[in-house]
Amino acid sequence: MDKQMKRGDHRVSSRTGVEIRAEVREPGLGRVEAHILDLSLTGFRMRCMTRLTGEKHIFMTLPSFTALESRICWIEGDYYGCEFVKSLYPAVFDHIVTSFPSLKQ
Repeated sequence: MDKQMKRGDHRVSSRTGVEIRAEVREPGLGRVEAHILDLSLTGFRMRCMTRLTGEKHIFMTLPSFTALESRICWIEGDYYGCEFVKSLYPAVFDHIVTSFPSLKQ
């Protein structure tokens, strides 16, 4: 039976809209394309057309960055809410949201 992880609003920090083409990878599997829709110091929301396994760690790679280890917290269809294992530094967060702003205002 397909287990859907339910979304709750347990965010530690507020999120900022971004539009980033990224890659995600589950340990032991290949990379797949994902679209990062919003980002915070502690996590992100993405859309991924390839089904990922919930409750597992993934590695998300942004353009020009090393892979960031994350944990899938919730799944709704093709949308995933993820928490970074190690929070982003504020200067890194600012650089990313400035470099990849959302076109939806």
